[in-house]
Amino acid sequence: MIKNYVAPLTLVAVLPIVLYLVLKKTTTISKKVLPNIISFVFVITLAAVGYYSIALSKEKFIGPTNVDGTTPTYADNGLSFWLVTSIIVSFISFISPTFVDLFTENFIPFILTCNILGLLFVIYLYNKDKNDYFDKEEDDKKGHSALFKFYRGLKFHPTIFGVDIKQWTNCRFGMIAWQLIILIFAFYLYHHIGFNWAMFVSVLLQTIYIGKFFHWETGYFNTLDITLDRAGYYICWGCLVFVPAFYTLTTYFLANHPPNISPLFALFVLAMGMLFIYLNYEVDRQKEAFKADNNTDIWGKKAAFLPVKYMKDGKEKDSKLLLSGFWGMSRHMNYVFEILLTLCWCIVGITMGVIPMLYFIFIVILLTHRVFRDEDKCKAKYGEYWNQYCEKVPYRLIPKIF
Repeated sequence: MIKNYVAPLTLVAVLPIVLYLVLKKTTTISKKVLPNIISFVFVITLAAVGYYSIALSKEKFIGPTNVDGTTPTYADNGLSFWLVTSIIVSFISFISPTFVDLFTENFIPFILTCNILGLLFVIYLYNKDKNDYFDKEEDDKKGHSALFKFYRGLKFHPTIFGVDIKQWTNCRFGMIAWQLIILIFAFYLYHHIGFNWAMFVSVLLQTIYIGKFFHWETGYFNTLDITLDRAGYYICWGCLVFVPAFYTLTTYFLANHPPNISPLFALFVLAMGMLFIYLNYEVDRQKEAFKADNNTDIWGKKAAFLPVKYMKDGKEKDSKLLLSGFWGMSRHMNYVFEILLTLCWCIVGITMGVIPMLYFIFIVILLTHRVFRDEDKCKAKYGEYWNQYCEKVPYRLIPKIF
């Protein structure tokens, strides 16, 4: 019952209202509250730029074949796309306070427009594919409701004129919107008040984090969000609406209510944030190095691993689970450093109350939930081998604690 109705209904019907109320209650800079022609122009422009960055790219990346037999093709130009769009918007925002004011005063209409168009887009996807997806009969046998299927999605890699929907919504709208919006908010504060240490540290850390994402965009295509989640309300609406509205909330609040923190505290938080960015990168680098060469050295020793087997396409496959480095400390050490990094770019606003910390609270809940979600899927894939791995790496997240 919960899976089929309560959770989907909550996110579809309640979450947009909550987001709107939070933004409206905290704003002093978004003076308009209803969608308008300006907000539609901003949204359509951003969507079109992201779409054509994929459609016109000559550099391609072939992703892993999914459970439905689809082998997706992606654009492999994420870093250049991020650099060019960020530089252009930063330049316009620096020389034109009018542009910055126009966007900030229409930010709530921008989010509401994202919600309207995002909902229509997900409805289009559902109706386009509801009679033609690979496990429709299994869905019907399990009694999955139309609401649940709408929320979850039907296909793993639907496309529009050859453009992968998940790359477009996740990377070329949601993630780039996050980047551009926080830059505009930073320039808004600069034009109206001047330099602010809290805003500088928060936006710089977020920018490095987002830049790292686009640098590693092809690696993201191997993650669970891409390989095991379908293109439905949860993923597509989440990236089209929730990411621009909520992931930018700390910066939005700082632009509305700028705190006064000492340069010493700001530089300390910045240094810690940079450290956690590096450590988060190093966790992923160790895994990638091991995938490329199982004989690689990690922390001065040959990488240890557990040989495992799993079934794919009716055939038994061999694989290896890394036991060295950070991957020997806990099964999700990468999440630990991501949580600590998030704390750094939120804590600069702690003197202004709990709202600047909401994203940090959210990410703790999200990644803790994802730990169990990831492990359920690993257990289903590796079976008894996963139990053996858990005996060798007993901690899920925080070494010696959890």
